[in-house]
Amino acid sequence: MRKKLATGALALATLFTLTSCAGTGGGTLGSGSGGDAPAEITVAAAQGIPQLNPAIRTFAWEEVLFPLLWNGLTETSESGEIEGDLAEKWTVSDDQKTWTFSLRDGVTFSNGKALTADDVVASFEYYLAPETSTQEKTKIEAITSVTAVDERTVEFQLDAPTATFPAGIVWVKVMDMDALDQIDKNPIGTGPYTVKSFTPDNSVTLVRNDDYFGDAPALETITIEKAAESTAAVTGLRSGDIDVLWSVPQGDVAQFEGDSAVSLVRPENPSQWPSWEMDTTSAPFNDVRARQALAYAIDRDAILEAAYAEQGHLAPTNNALGENNPWYGGDLTDYSYDLDKAKELFAAAGVTEGTTLTWWGVAGQYPEWNTSAEILQASLKEIGITLKIENNDIGTWVEKFYPAGKSYPATIVPNFQSTPPEPAYSLNFYREGRCECNWANPDFESAFDAAVGEPDEAARKTKWGEVQTIINREVPLIVPIQATVVTATDSALGGVWVEGGGQLHLENASFKG
Repeated sequence: MRKKLATGALALATLFTLTSCAGTGGGTLGSGSGGDAPAEITVAAAQGIPQLNPAIRTFAWEEVLFPLLWNGLTETSESGEIEGDLAEKWTVSDDQKTWTFSLRDGVTFSNGKALTADDVVASFEYYLAPETSTQEKTKIEAITSVTAVDERTVEFQLDAPTATFPAGIVWVKVMDMDALDQIDKNPIGTGPYTVKSFTPDNSVTLVRNDDYFGDAPALETITIEKAAESTAAVTGLRSGDIDVLWSVPQGDVAQFEGDSAVSLVRPENPSQWPSWEMDTTSAPFNDVRARQALAYAIDRDAILEAAYAEQGHLAPTNNALGENNPWYGGDLTDYSYDLDKAKELFAAAGVTEGTTLTWWGVAGQYPEWNTSAEILQASLKEIGITLKIENNDIGTWVEKFYPAGKSYPATIVPNFQSTPPEPAYSLNFYREGRCECNWANPDFESAFDAAVGEPDEAARKTKWGEVQTIINREVPLIVPIQATVVTATDSALGGVWVEGGGQLHLENASFKG
């Protein structure tokens, strides 16, 4: 099961089902936008935050804390560019294997300790340690050594050319490793906020860090709470009890369109995508023609409209990268809905009328999956193929499909990925041993390595096109659409933005006027 950015994504969201936050943040917008009262906001989401270690992160929603409490050597800007964060500059060797980062001067942790290169080394060693369970390992596994050259200089040695290395370390956050054992009680970071109080799986209250090295944040307090059920959460947003509602259910987005009291915040380049996985090592999907047939059998327009309430973009080339992604390209087949073509390819692969396939979904969650299954079921029925829809307890997912390598013949497994727009850290899901689809393709692996190691951006774009061409031809999994994670805020609040994968940024939030 792939969590955010690296391993399963089923843990990404639960339904709005838990304790009400009504009354806990009431009037915060008014107090922040006028008079002498401190500026504060209440932020709600379907999930609670169970723990505060940024390396371990168990759920996607924990990432809202990352830019508020911690910093990495690099960061992603609102425009999608990779910029310096704790590092003010960096250099790379001609072979793309030695990267040297120079740290900003004057950075301190929230306990007053000065940041040094040794802290960066200790943090990276922690992320790389075999006993540390972190999703970032797949992005930093090329590191063979990390060394403090002096107090403000860190050098990385890699075992393979990696031109995308600054993008790969964005989510590796530098911590005071001496305080790691107290991280859930008193997390020590370098970010613009510190933790005032934390109730696991319920709420986190942050207060401004007056010693932050960057621009002082406008807000004094940010309270992050687990939301009530959907209707109450929407009501809370309208009443002012909630100032920010992350990941609004797709079916609720339309009611906010054109509402002057509410602003909808969307990523410019969505990079969250449903991934329907098949076992490419067992029949019938060990035959590429069966996988291609399934790609043609998907009514993407109906799925986007009915399952995702138009919150996203079609993926007619079955590509994890959206068509507006700057790295999108290649010699790509259009798999737009064509049941005649699907029937022809299925028959060639031995999937004939009367065949039964199984949709292995999750009970009680992800209604968009069940709607997608019903649309696919109706389409397959037209060409004589039965799709049996099974919805199972989410607790059985890991045992059945994880780790990658387990067999599940004639079965389609819905999942979703939330990834950066950078192909090195989104298309890496297709690498051997990572996707539960069990796909292994030497040509893809060689093309991927060539793209990652190419320092020239124009040449790298061409090479990423070659990678996408292989994926498009081989159809290791199904990507019906790119989905958009929508955040709703009170219209008086500005500076809120969302990354392509849905990560919410509040570090520059402020009241307008």
